[in-house]
Amino acid sequence: MLDLLRRTVFLGLRRRYLFNIYLLLGSISIVVVTTVFTFKVSKSVERQSFLTTQLLSGVASRLVKAENLEGIQPIIEIINENEVPFIMTDNSGRPLMWNAPVIGVPVPDYQILLRENMSSPSNPVVLEILSLAAGYDQDQEPFAIVDEEGARVGTLHYGRSALSQRLRVMPYLELMVMALFFLIILWALQNKKDAEQQALFAGMSKETAHQLGTPLTSIMGWVALLEDRMGKEEDVLVELNRDVDRLSMVSARFSQMGSLPKLEDTDLVEVVEDTVNYFQRRLPHLGGRVQLRSEGTVSNPVAFNRDLLGWVLENLLKNGIDALVDGKGTITVRLENEAEGGVKMQVTDTGKGIPARDTAKIFEPGYTTKKRGWGMGLALVKRIVTQYHAGRIKVESTSQHGTTFLVTLPPAASAIADQN
Repeated sequence: MLDLLRRTVFLGLRRRYLFNIYLLLGSISIVVVTTVFTFKVSKSVERQSFLTTQLLSGVASRLVKAENLEGIQPIIEIINENEVPFIMTDNSGRPLMWNAPVIGVPVPDYQILLRENMSSPSNPVVLEILSLAAGYDQDQEPFAIVDEEGARVGTLHYGRSALSQRLRVMPYLELMVMALFFLIILWALQNKKDAEQQALFAGMSKETAHQLGTPLTSIMGWVALLEDRMGKEEDVLVELNRDVDRLSMVSARFSQMGSLPKLEDTDLVEVVEDTVNYFQRRLPHLGGRVQLRSEGTVSNPVAFNRDLLGWVLENLLKNGIDALVDGKGTITVRLENEAEGGVKMQVTDTGKGIPARDTAKIFEPGYTTKKRGWGMGLALVKRIVTQYHAGRIKVESTSQHGTTFLVTLPPAASAIADQN
């Protein structure tokens, strides 16, 4: 059953990663195709604007030579409907005509334009139009306006059409929409992943508690039988009873993973000392080469679940022992008050450290560097700290000389409020 759960964990993680990859590649493909298509349409519109303006320059000589605008009013009306902004100037640079509805600058009386001294123009309208023409010329090459004999009679300055400008903005808007869409999908996937992990953890925990129940009951019976024969004061039986109590607590821990545990305890120092003492009594089989230390104390009130937080500390201590080179070194648990309330718990080992490439993965379910590991220990630790205690856990430092895990618990009131 446990092997089946393990395979289920890895298959679920693999499917999730593959789905995320397909989603990412699909989203990128859609963005690229849409952006390329929009740019092509934009280029096509700009090309049409160029051809339209080129055609306009062919009839513009009539406007340049006109002494008034009454005779060419039909042409002006057609020009004003053209979305491409343009300005016509004569050979002296005098602005004679522009499509006012597009540019947004009204055309004054034609005689006012003709009387303007172009060596030192002063009319505000003329100055504004000349400035616009200079801006157009920086982006687009102006057209020469020639008469029937081929003589140049003026210049046609033009800018980008409103449609072209909108199309140029479209790819960026599409990117923003796609990015927002992708973020929403990621948010939905994250919520789905959390729900799946919650169900997976709950199912695995309840099954583990169930699997432990039968042999634990049997062991308790055998211990009771040994007590009748040998007496309750035998050292071996005392330690066996402690281990039976520990197994009962482990079963209780797993059973709590499927529901929201109560945060009732406040003496974190006692939990640390009990856990460290438990490990110290079982270290002699390592030849006395591992030293366990607890340092510091705390006075800030924090609320926690004794069984689950003890589980966190046990996992970190076991990881520290596994990381020691040749099974020799020191593991230190240090408690410290946080300045703004809450407490910090550091678990430091003198082992081989965690490779830099693995620091971002060690809390992921299923990730392990051990041949027989499930890769669930640190995932459960993170879940207990962050979800059940509203705290934080991270790798504070790591090197070839050792690793420090930092667990931060919020003030008691904050943790209980977050749980409720």
